[in-house]
Amino acid sequence: MRIQISITESQLVEDLVIFFKTLVDGEVIRGLPDQLPAPMRECIVITPMAALGLSLPLMTYADPSPEAGARTITQATQWSARVDSYGEQAQDLALTLAMALRSQHGCDFLKDLGHAQPLYSGEITHLSVGSADHPRFERWSFDTALQFNPSITVPQQFADQLHVGLIEVDTTYPTGA
Repeated sequence: MRIQISITESQLVEDLVIFFKTLVDGEVIRGLPDQLPAPMRECIVITPMAALGLSLPLMTYADPSPEAGARTITQATQWSARVDSYGEQAQDLALTLAMALRSQHGCDFLKDLGHAQPLYSGEITHLSVGSADHPRFERWSFDTALQFNPSITVPQQFADQLHVGLIEVDTTYPTGA
């Protein structure tokens, strides 16, 4: 039996894609860490970076006797991603996205999607692309973090009856035996 997590990385990336497409025209895609070469077209690339636990897991139990029970484990988690903007308008696009994620608009939009909330968005920085073929092609980047609360459900046994009896300890467990 494979345990399923309630909120996946793909859902978090998709939420950012949906949000960003309401703010800018153009392609918004998921990136891969250390992807080389950089895409030489105007686009936004979201690259997942880390998932850090913000608390100890919280456990809740369900005992639907006589059926098998379950334990649900939930942990507040900080999910980080790098957002890269490519093209001649890269700075404007990156600044637009970072500002929107920092705003009440970003919180409300992501809340309606139901998976995560923004924690912060860093400052945008210029990064070189290193292409002599495209001297005006730019890359601007910022880091962002969302909080989400994924959970998993695992089987849990419960006892609903207890039978207590007396035994003669010396007879049952003799000394030196």
